[in-house]
Amino acid sequence: MFEDTPRKLLRIIVQFKYHFKRMPTIRELGRLSGRRPADVIKGFKVLAAEHYIVWDAGKPIQTAVIVEGGTPCII
Repeated sequence: MFEDTPRKLLRIIVQFKYHFKRMPTIRELGRLSGRRPADVIKGFKVLAAEHYIVWDAGKPIQTAVIVEGGTPCII
């Protein structure tokens, strides 16, 4: 099971993507999660390492793709 931050970020990005049809920015994630940008990035690294998202750490947060059922889901 995840720590609190990656779990919370995953819930936020899934719901945000469904509602707004785009990925949130790091600023929006910070506001919605109550976490600092450094904590958001650490959480995204954990999600990428556990294969819940596909994301290159050298690119912006908005380029992340949520993985559903073992394959990337591009909406």
